[in-house]
Amino acid sequence: MASSTTRKARLHPPSPHLIPADNAPTTSSLQQLLAHAHDRYAAHPHSTSREELWRVLTRLDEWTTKMVDHGYVQPLQGAAHQQQQNRTSSILEAWLLGGCIAYSLGDMPRAIEWNYRILRVDPNYVESMSNLAAALRALRRNAEAEVWWTRAVHLRPTYWDAADHLFSLLCAQHRYADAANVLAYVEQHAVPTSVHAADLARYLAIIHAKGTLLYALGNHVAAADAFARVLALAAGYADPEYDAPDSKVTLGRLMQRARSALASKRNGRLLLTPHEAQGCLADVFDGDLPGMRTVADAQHRQSIAQTTANTLLTLAKILQDAIASGVAGGDTSDANQQARTDGKTANANTLVQITGRIPSAFDVLPLYYLSLALHPSPSTANNIGILLASLAPALPMPTEHSLALEYYRYGLSLDSRHPHLYTNLGSLLKDQGRLVHAVAMYERAVACDPNFDIALANLANAVKDQGRVADAIGYYRRAVAANPGFDEAACGLANALNSVCDWAGRGSCGVEIRGVDTEGNVCLNRTEGWMARILTIIDTQLNSALAWGRGVIGTEYMKIVHEIVLACEYADMDDPRLTPWLGELIAAQQSGHDEGAKLIELFEVAARRARWRWFNDLYGDGHAEEKSYYHRPQLPNSLSLPAAPTVLPFHTFTIPFTAVQVREICRRTALRVSVAAMRYPWLPKYVYPPPPPPDPYLKVGYISSDFNNHPLSHLMQSVFGLHRHSTGTSHPVYGICYATTPSDGTSYRQKIEMDANEFVDVSTWSTQAVVERIVRDGIHVLVNLNGFTRGARNEIFACRPAPLSIAFMGFAGSLGAEWSDYILADSVTMPPSAVRHQRPENRDRILRHHECINQDSWAYFEDVVFCKNSFFCCDHRQSAPDANADSIQADDETRWNTELQRRETMRADLFPNLAPGTIILANFNQLYKIDPSIFVTWLRILARVPNAILWLLKFPDLGSTHLLSFAERWAGAEVARRVIFTDVAGKDTHLLRSRVPDLFLDTPECNAHTTATDVIWAGTPILTFPRYDHKMCSRIAASVVLSASTAGASLPQRLIVSSEVQYEERAVEICSAGGTTGELLRLRKELFLGRSKAAIFDTPRWTRDIEKAYWMMWNRWVKNGGAVTIGEDEDRNLYL
Repeated sequence: MASSTTRKARLHPPSPHLIPADNAPTTSSLQQLLAHAHDRYAAHPHSTSREELWRVLTRLDEWTTKMVDHGYVQPLQGAAHQQQQNRTSSILEAWLLGGCIAYSLGDMPRAIEWNYRILRVDPNYVESMSNLAAALRALRRNAEAEVWWTRAVHLRPTYWDAADHLFSLLCAQHRYADAANVLAYVEQHAVPTSVHAADLARYLAIIHAKGTLLYALGNHVAAADAFARVLALAAGYADPEYDAPDSKVTLGRLMQRARSALASKRNGRLLLTPHEAQGCLADVFDGDLPGMRTVADAQHRQSIAQTTANTLLTLAKILQDAIASGVAGGDTSDANQQARTDGKTANANTLVQITGRIPSAFDVLPLYYLSLALHPSPSTANNIGILLASLAPALPMPTEHSLALEYYRYGLSLDSRHPHLYTNLGSLLKDQGRLVHAVAMYERAVACDPNFDIALANLANAVKDQGRVADAIGYYRRAVAANPGFDEAACGLANALNSVCDWAGRGSCGVEIRGVDTEGNVCLNRTEGWMARILTIIDTQLNSALAWGRGVIGTEYMKIVHEIVLACEYADMDDPRLTPWLGELIAAQQSGHDEGAKLIELFEVAARRARWRWFNDLYGDGHAEEKSYYHRPQLPNSLSLPAAPTVLPFHTFTIPFTAVQVREICRRTALRVSVAAMRYPWLPKYVYPPPPPPDPYLKVGYISSDFNNHPLSHLMQSVFGLHRHSTGTSHPVYGICYATTPSDGTSYRQKIEMDANEFVDVSTWSTQAVVERIVRDGIHVLVNLNGFTRGARNEIFACRPAPLSIAFMGFAGSLGAEWSDYILADSVTMPPSAVRHQRPENRDRILRHHECINQDSWAYFEDVVFCKNSFFCCDHRQSAPDANADSIQADDETRWNTELQRRETMRADLFPNLAPGTIILANFNQLYKIDPSIFVTWLRILARVPNAILWLLKFPDLGSTHLLSFAERWAGAEVARRVIFTDVAGKDTHLLRSRVPDLFLDTPECNAHTTATDVIWAGTPILTFPRYDHKMCSRIAASVVLSASTAGASLPQRLIVSSEVQYEERAVEICSAGGTTGELLRLRKELFLGRSKAAIFDTPRWTRDIEKAYWMMWNRWVKNGGAVTIGEDEDRNLYL
């Protein structure tokens, strides 16, 4: 029951024998009966039985009936005498207690009847209204209950029981806005500006509950106002002249006081251990919260402390989420997603309304510390750990990681079954490379909460990295089942299923001519499935991303223009050179979308111009200003971190995205890197000083995580030594390698370390340390050999430590970034339709991605360095295990016959039971590159060439199982038996056995890249279909084939096709004469004998070309690096 509280003080219970039996009713006798009834009711069920309560209720009924019969009950307002009022009040009190007893006995009709008796006499009896509503709700008559509780609250806002029950009813019906309105009414009419110490705990609880509801509803401004009032009352900031404090004033004062107090007492240090944080209350307030100092009751003090702590925790969550706003995600495949901070994300504009600015992490930390000091909570420790871990790029690596680790462990000491703490601890350990320990933490999180979607998705990512793809798929499925709207888990599941060719339910989309339904059947018509869902998710995310930063230019226009003026050294805001910049700003503002992205890109262009001005002043005019003169534009505080798409750029290789989708995924990912870098607290407010002019070398820095046993090193291992021999050439280069991973001890790493002019292991260095080392080294051109692949450190490039940057080899696509100036390509991998072609009327525009003639088909943001031959570097002529065979002096026929003998021997060793005349078709790619459409084409080829087998790799093993099952289901057992899998071999063995197949069947969605050069080197023809103009990854094999062709060869015409239908027909046609004679043998001979002259294997030539490209880039920058628009006849691209 809501309450048995009466309006009179409780009487001492009389002895049972003093209770009158049949004598005439009197007020005093009724009071004695009431006292006894109260005593028995209070003792139920411990020492009062239900039978005794029924007797008490019956006695109350009999006694009050007699008093009614004697005319003792009259409307209170009409009672003429005090005695009459006292009699009526006593009877009403008896009925109120009787109603409570009936409620406790489960007799709701009687409880309702007794309370109606009261209200007929006193319509404003609030306690009876509340108790009547409670009985009605027990009978599920919720609408009537709501009416009575609402009346009670309006009559007496300070009657907390009614307010509490009405609040509970509305929340149970998910009517949170109405519940918040109830609390707002109570606060307005019941909470005074100046609160008495005895009432503080109750008032804080009401206001905090209102704020929590508003926060859950996404109304962060109103929630912050409520939380600010809690803090104003608790911290003594309330101003009696105002009904409610201004949230900006309250929060600003508290954050400033907390931060300055903590910093002053710890020599400016704000990174506190959990033990230090628990003592920070004394640092900030010299003891207790001011509002608690006059509160004597221990229970009230504890309540005030806990409510204030929760308020600080929620406010800090709002600010923390806004600092990292846009994290969608987080963790799907290659990144760690942290457990949620259990709150909705505020946007930047909201935060400006709340605090007047965008706070930094160091403003948020003191709020968390105070919350922890008031009430140690695992949730608070969890959020502090997340915040500290997010500071990794801004602090020396051991600092934030060790502290975050301390807070996660401290939180677990408070609650050893807190799934969020285990999840975030796992993510931290994974970031540190401790994958086994990370998996253990994720498993504990899932053990604590089997349906915790983020823990399940992170566990899936981690075990997938361990090679446990089957387990990963299981965890992804559980994450999606727990939260069907969890896009990150859905994308992770799709990628994992794709990686092992588990295509059931994949459907079809894009240009795919075949799909797979939920039963695993091949469908020729468009079929919905999980691949289509990925495209829908991305379209939704990219459309939402257009709203990021909306309004920032309008609200901070003058500040933005001032930043550009400072960076570009314009005289003032009337300088005509400012016109193009203003045009871009106005165009971005008027378009209503993509405003934040365009502002970031404009600032990056302005910073690039400032760097060039410094170089020109220093080495052109011979006089440079102070470094502060070369201003780096500072972001508006209202601009938060943008979201990155759920699908990573690397995964666009195997998903049939359009050109617009691919370029926007890359651009949004790069934009997040840009903003994160611009927010680094250690980044100077001026651009980095330019390097001196080359004398005589152009200094080139290579950054990669792959200077180990990795395809990149296999392909480029001789390049760095060849730079050392560029002395005396027309384009001398001094190369410095910056390795972001430790040595694996292999010969590849050792060769590069020995050959490079300089080799620096920066695997343990912070971003700041790497950036400052590059600046000190005087690098002119910085080369990105990772792009968007695992281990990338793109934030280094976003800090612009070198005047120029170029990307190639690591990532087969655009980086979509203003901090990436050039991309290396050729006319095959980057056809004209994929390159920007500016409209003539837009040549005075600054941004490189403004409207182009081919708006829907271009894919590359960077300016392009076009190579004469393939852009792809391949070192096999220097480093392949059989490279020396070509150097032996022998005529072509002798070399060819020797090669045929080696091939036959290896063929017999690998496939001893193969029938003579069998044609070996092969593909050595990882199985994630195979899609259902091309695999069906392969099976059709097998069916049409009955003497052929298809040789694939167990890459991974689980994929081979799915492919064999699919083959048997679709093509039958006879064809499926001719699909043969072998294990993956080491690099040298792989290169040697690549001569065994008769024909390599390429994957059109994402070609063989390194593998294409391997099989071409071995003399094996490769049939390829460049499916897209806008995806470099689908065109590299064609580039390799073309560059492997010598003068007069027919390779390109026969091995590069233009459709999947032609692909099938050409394969059947080439195989028709068998493998030992006919076209297959002729193509093999052309490739093998031509490899000593083919451009694709001429690493010295490739190195000379890239050295020339570096110098062309540099000379253009020196001449025109400060230009922000292009001339009428100027081409941004370079041609070798």
